[in-house]
Amino acid sequence: MAKLPAMPALAGLYPPAPDGIVNLEHGYFGAMAQPVQAALVESVDYLNRHLSPFLRGAQALEYGAVLCARLAKLINAEPHEILLTRSASESMQVLIGQYHRLAPGDGVLWSNLDYPAMRYAMAWLEGRRGVVPTELHLSLPLSGDALLEQYATAIRDTPGLKLILLSQVFPANGQSVPVREIAALARARGVDVLVDSAHALGQLPVDVQAMGIDFAGFNLHKWIGAPPGLGFAYIRSSRLDRIEPHFGDRDYPADDIRGRLHAGMPPMSAIMAAPVALDVHAQLGGSPAKGARLAWLRNYWVQRVADLPGMQLMSPLVGDTALAAFTIDGMRALDVQAALLARFGVFTVERHIGDVSLVRATVALTTTVEELDRLVEGLTVLTGEAAGA
Repeated sequence: MAKLPAMPALAGLYPPAPDGIVNLEHGYFGAMAQPVQAALVESVDYLNRHLSPFLRGAQALEYGAVLCARLAKLINAEPHEILLTRSASESMQVLIGQYHRLAPGDGVLWSNLDYPAMRYAMAWLEGRRGVVPTELHLSLPLSGDALLEQYATAIRDTPGLKLILLSQVFPANGQSVPVREIAALARARGVDVLVDSAHALGQLPVDVQAMGIDFAGFNLHKWIGAPPGLGFAYIRSSRLDRIEPHFGDRDYPADDIRGRLHAGMPPMSAIMAAPVALDVHAQLGGSPAKGARLAWLRNYWVQRVADLPGMQLMSPLVGDTALAAFTIDGMRALDVQAALLARFGVFTVERHIGDVSLVRATVALTTTVEELDRLVEGLTVLTGEAAGA
């Protein structure tokens, strides 16, 4: 295995971890770098002192416009195609709930590996729009070729298919999805694709032109390292009319993306601090450098436990994201999670895929080999005990 990619700019950039716990659940929320945290504190103070004269003025609007422009550049879009939201979940719910080119009897498709809230929203369209819902059942582990083949079959065989929810990275097991290829298959049949890029932005390339996608949702608190409470949606301008205004919003013209979410009070302090997170992202080498380091750390521990007795990898042996999932024969995932924490001081998370429970471990840029060795030690002990039970 090649050496861990060096990243000198990391030194002193992030706060030290608490003693005693190895955090391997960085997929929910990624630490802000020290300059981002300082910018957030400063913005909260400024907001609290200036109040409505600032929030209702041109200066606050300019902060939002600057951030939209930078986010557009990050994903190769245009600033007027960016809608600021409070999370990837809110972004995707805007896209799903307000997509109005559906008629009773049309088909909509998603998979059991998509994020739960997004699956719920797609299923809700049955009552909302009268559509026929279909969940594609994918069994793990699954190769990339098999994944593409199953989507191709589903796109071809789902009656009246008009809309697909597609994750760029499956949140349960960290597997990246061939979005460009699947989107092309859908486009050839006149099917729109809503891409959930919550786990992609910041560790994988995201180029909406190269991917050939018209709609996507993102957050900024996972792999970009912005303050929590901030996300965005991308809607290609030529497809904006397919997403209806938010609850009949009249504050903006029909061709203004801002009318697609009436959020009330914006997360202004996060908006003000987010450009610093984008600066840090660039300072660290952007998604190529960050993704390479995260994948190396993930592959380091995965390849050391793959052949343990009773270990079932639910992710590819070699992956390109920070996340990976597994089960241990004879142990409930929740019991594995609890044992890793109580006995070895390693924090992971249980995730569900239908009736199957997994344990997911997610590294960060600052994760050390020594911390991963503790995970490997814990899994070696637990698999040995389960095999001998």
